[in-house]
Amino acid sequence: MPRSAEPSAEAEARAAALLDEYRAALAAAGPAAAPRVGVDELVTADGVHPGSEGLVETLLRHGHAELARARRRAEHYLDDDGVTYGTAPDGAAPGPWRVDPLPVIIDGAEWTALEAGLEQRARLLRLVLDDVYGEQRLLRERRIPAEIVLGHRGYVRAAHGVPASRRPLVTTATDLGRDAAGAWAVFDDRTQAPSGAGYAMATRRIVAQLLPRLHRDTDVAKLRGFFHTMTAAILAAAPEHDGVPRTVLLSPGAASETAFDQAFTASLLGFPLVEADDLQVRAGRVQLRASHGLVPVDAVLRRVDETWADPLELRGDSRLGVAGLVESVRSGSAVVINPIGAGVLENPGLQPYLPALAEHLLGEPLALPGAETWWCGDDAGRAHVLANLERLVLKPIHRDEGDHATPGWLLTAAELDEHRARIEAEPWAWTGQAPLPLSTAPVVGDAGLEPRRFVLRAFGVRLGDEHVIMPGGLGRVGTTPDELHITSGRGALAKDVWVVGGPDDLGLPVIERVGQRRPRVREALGFEITPRGADNLYWFGRYTERTDATVRLLAVANDLANDHGAHPDTPGAAALARILDAVARLLAVRRPRAGEPLAQYLRGLVSGRESAGTVASSIDRLELAAQYVRELVSGDTWPVLASLVRARDDVPGDADELQAGFDELLGPLLALQGIVAHGLYRDESWAFVDAGIRMERAQFTLGLVRAALGEPQSPLVEYLVSEAVLGVGDSTMTNRRRIAVGLGPAGQVESTLDLLVAERDNPRSARFQAVRIARNLRVVGDDELAERMQALADELAAIDVDAVTDRRAELVAAATRALDELRAVSAAIEARHFRRQAPQADFQQRWYGPGSDA
Repeated sequence: MPRSAEPSAEAEARAAALLDEYRAALAAAGPAAAPRVGVDELVTADGVHPGSEGLVETLLRHGHAELARARRRAEHYLDDDGVTYGTAPDGAAPGPWRVDPLPVIIDGAEWTALEAGLEQRARLLRLVLDDVYGEQRLLRERRIPAEIVLGHRGYVRAAHGVPASRRPLVTTATDLGRDAAGAWAVFDDRTQAPSGAGYAMATRRIVAQLLPRLHRDTDVAKLRGFFHTMTAAILAAAPEHDGVPRTVLLSPGAASETAFDQAFTASLLGFPLVEADDLQVRAGRVQLRASHGLVPVDAVLRRVDETWADPLELRGDSRLGVAGLVESVRSGSAVVINPIGAGVLENPGLQPYLPALAEHLLGEPLALPGAETWWCGDDAGRAHVLANLERLVLKPIHRDEGDHATPGWLLTAAELDEHRARIEAEPWAWTGQAPLPLSTAPVVGDAGLEPRRFVLRAFGVRLGDEHVIMPGGLGRVGTTPDELHITSGRGALAKDVWVVGGPDDLGLPVIERVGQRRPRVREALGFEITPRGADNLYWFGRYTERTDATVRLLAVANDLANDHGAHPDTPGAAALARILDAVARLLAVRRPRAGEPLAQYLRGLVSGRESAGTVASSIDRLELAAQYVRELVSGDTWPVLASLVRARDDVPGDADELQAGFDELLGPLLALQGIVAHGLYRDESWAFVDAGIRMERAQFTLGLVRAALGEPQSPLVEYLVSEAVLGVGDSTMTNRRRIAVGLGPAGQVESTLDLLVAERDNPRSARFQAVRIARNLRVVGDDELAERMQALADELAAIDVDAVTDRRAELVAAATRALDELRAVSAAIEARHFRRQAPQADFQQRWYGPGSDA
């Protein structure tokens, strides 16, 4: 348990008042129509629950004011980590995940009993699944009424007869709450494509940052081992062959409400995150469309609901599934986890029959009861439900978008009549469930601790004959004290769940406990990247560089405006006009209006979204590209992106402070470039990101040179414009050092062109970018395009900077030819390496630059 310095009498009094006020709030919790609260997860009638002493010490030490600050920090940390939930219209960012800073603590002894019940339930559900898709003896003997299974929309007839070894139930999730006496009871099973394990880990990371001392000093069972075990379990479930099984996580895409959970889980497991157009089935074998060709896939961890998983055998209008996936399972060439058809177990109609099934199939009493449930297909059950509609939770046996669990006590008389009619018309399709009163847990409110009803989602995985339960899980609390229907979709707050004082090996990977060695997938297979992933990595690189270059250009323009904006008809004013003209041409934005303050104009090009060329628009697209490849980029990317967004939103409007705002933007951009340079494995993923950066830098640099230096000006104006161009290209100091030692051309314009166009060793020159693009293209196996880029590099090296300075039309022509070739090669990269096998929804509106149609 944590140890702290002796608190002051004042602190003790504040803490005692905090707990006393919380106990008073508990006494008043719950509306008259809903069941009264049973127990609380923190306090008892005369103290606190075992294991919670450290949390109480934390409350004593911090008080409400510090806890309120922790709640605000949670929002900041979640933003930094890019933890989101839900979908958003028009490709905008989804909403934030919400976390309360106080963990719910479960004593190790209590957890051991709960864990045993969850393990038994997973075994039981697996045996039921094996029977309903196999011999169906349970249906023939009416141990389960056939209507509950065959009438369930999760029952997939195409999966009947597939051997049990080819449809393993590997992952489970179980939704639990407490009854009035404090005992755990199940109110829902999640077996089809269980979500939330990634959110549980993300929530743990946030709470550990918010309460570092409590987390450090408390013996909390770790979560990471569960994901190691899950990786091993999925690999073990794949068809046997000589190599290490190749596994992918199939996602509905970045528009899914749980897209973060899917991507984060994929990164924790080490599996590629793929979408439907990344896979295809040929000759009964699932194939991954990698950038270098088709690669066989042995196991598919499915996060697409089964109805949508195979448009050939299930829903023909599905754009989320893989045609032929069911047949690949039948043939034994691949395994789908969880199996297509497992959704039939997400069925409240099974609840009344599970106790007898446990005795029949396991020879054991059901250790973990479910909430009391009546199936309306049974005469007695239907009579009970119809007589008690206003007291029960009314649940259809299948979970569809239009059918939800409905608390009867919240319905009007007309709505009750409507449900009565629906039940009488299709009694087999309905159940009534006695509501669990649920326990409460404290959350940090505006004025103190507030009680909220608490539910727990527990996660399990099957490895061989062993079922392993995540120690803890994902806790959620309602948004109001009386809310009983608690889901993330309704805005629930997440709670970290700590298991304390359990066995020494609790939370360790099972593969280590049994002495197995985790397969080293990287050495056996290497990393594959899909066309979708390559596409978004490339544009992640391009938008990173575009944002940086745009900020530098606007900063240089602002610097010139500060120096010369108030002095018309001077060389400085002429240089400013030339740079502003370059801004308008490069960013495809309007020029400043007559009399418009330049600070206002430039700030609008940072925060405005009227044009695709603004900083805000580039950052929006950068964020979207990163979200689509979350599992491929460094975790350090997200706090840097969050800092970049905050810097964008905080750019001051005052002319005196605008330059500092540009500096604040450049900080995270430099950090992001460092992450790209040093945080990516040097494989195809890095090659595509770097190619995107180099392509954008080459095009921006050549476009700037053409716009700013394409027409001759007076020597002083050209000097100032050249200095500005060098500043945008981050080459000012390099130019001065060269001049000081007598290197390079003597003229300012010539030196600028040499450094930014033809120089071999300047990492900002267009030639340098072309060489790097060629190198990246060789990494991805495209020697033909690599040769074109090397030829372009040679052409840039051959430019006579003295000649084109004297004849600017030749400079413009050379820059235009190079830009045309860069755009042609970029288009060829997209056509060759990013081609999808079918048209897909594209939430990323790309902008290629001025003059483009995109």
